[in-house]
Amino acid sequence: MSEPSIPPIPKLLLCIPLFITFLKIGPTTFGGGYAILPIIDKEVTGRRQWLREDEMSEITALSAAAPGGIGINVASLVGYRIAGLPGLLVSVIGISLPTIVIMLTLCLGAAHYSHYPWVQAALIGIKPTVIALIAYAAIRMGRQILNDKLAWILVAICSLLLLFTTINPLIILLLGASAGLGAAYRRYRSLRRRSTKKHQAEDHNTYHSSTSAR
Repeated sequence: MSEPSIPPIPKLLLCIPLFITFLKIGPTTFGGGYAILPIIDKEVTGRRQWLREDEMSEITALSAAAPGGIGINVASLVGYRIAGLPGLLVSVIGISLPTIVIMLTLCLGAAHYSHYPWVQAALIGIKPTVIALIAYAAIRMGRQILNDKLAWILVAICSLLLLFTTINPLIILLLGASAGLGAAYRRYRSLRRRSTKKHQAEDHNTYHSSTSAR
């Protein structure tokens, strides 16, 4: 992904709101990285309007394909896209710092409070909301991506493979990449054939016009 063409001074100035934004987002990562996607999306494309929705979808797809936690990956790419390398660094620090502090606090207090009924009740209530957040992220991303037959076929095949086999998710990603490359190659071949036929027809018409003129 190429670095945005923003002058150096605005990039550095954007690091402060980037850090504050991801510092606020960090504590919301209950239930895994995918639950954080709609929150980042609303902040980056809605409230701040730093990126368009199609750019955010591209970043999400790249983050899911890369190793590591998707929340950190998204923060890294968003930060880099908006403010270059400094933006990447402050975004990662901002999203990681609250998690580190919260985990240290939980580790210190787990032995004393984990058995309390109100703590267990809170966790039981959080789990369904995490599912809702993940579903929201999937639906919002699907509106941007599921716009042709190939995309729907890939979703169906990959979902079945993940649900009913023990296939490695990396193979699923490679399958999707191969299908995308294959579709792009077919479109390229089709456009090339059409262009060749068009040129042949133009040459044929030119030849007949010159013959008639003689």
